[in-house]
Amino acid sequence: MGQKELHEEPPVWYALQTFFQKEQEVEDFLRGKGYEPFIPKLYQERVDRDGKKKRVLLPAVHNLLFLPKDGDGKEQAHVLEECPCPVRILRHRDTGKLYEIPDKQMTEFRAICDPTYSGTLYTPRAFADERPGKRVRVIQGPFKGMEGKLVRYQSRFYIVITLVNIGVFLRISRWYCEPID
Repeated sequence: MGQKELHEEPPVWYALQTFFQKEQEVEDFLRGKGYEPFIPKLYQERVDRDGKKKRVLLPAVHNLLFLPKDGDGKEQAHVLEECPCPVRILRHRDTGKLYEIPDKQMTEFRAICDPTYSGTLYTPRAFADERPGKRVRVIQGPFKGMEGKLVRYQSRFYIVITLVNIGVFLRISRWYCEPID
């Protein structure tokens, strides 16, 4: 009875802000240190010097990446100080506390950021928040179980998920959704 019960905290993620579109360099630096950061990416067509079109995987939103929190986060803070590119962990505007994203929310976010899915739009969070819509749960298809706000935008239906300062619009049939009370 003298043993203390250990309660492991559920995993969380940090949102990191870079500057001058250096998110790829920060990701490479962190991977070199043994971490597994995540950058939302999408495929875009680019024309090379020879005039040929190529599909290239690029960051969907510049200056933003996510890092799973390791332990109490102090060691990661020291690693980030060593980064050759400026980077900071985002904080809540109201409280000033570090913005910690629950793993469940991050798992859903990573799923909708799949670069092979072509029905995704990335917007500033304010734009996503101001769109009128209803809370729904996806009941069918590859995104079954995901929750978000169903909105109509440019004559199409989207599930909208917001995280930190980004809004992600995932194109989906409204018939695949059920309202959440």
